[in-house]
Amino acid sequence: MTKTQRTIVAIATAQPGKEEELKARIEGVARASWEESGVVTYAVHQIEDQPGQFMMVEVYVSDDAFQDHLDSDHVTAFIADWPKLVVQDLDVFEGKATDFSESPKGVL
Repeated sequence: MTKTQRTIVAIATAQPGKEEELKARIEGVARASWEESGVVTYAVHQIEDQPGQFMMVEVYVSDDAFQDHLDSDHVTAFIADWPKLVVQDLDVFEGKATDFSESPKGVL
């Protein structure tokens, strides 16, 4: 991991009855994101003991790559559908690697 990389952790909570639809949409976004040249990692996890809650862990080569991701068709379409899929906006946490994240075990 380099200091120029951008790391995002986003958590989405499905509206009641929309859990499978949200899961399918997130899978579509993930698969499309894997094709983006600026995406290092785009991992999706279902949060244990929280049905319908999903965590995306994303690493981009740069801030520009993250912006390109946000501007992509698959992400803008997903954002447009949020109100019918999620109970609120995504909880999003953004960060950059610390100096000591250069260790092999400090890399995502």
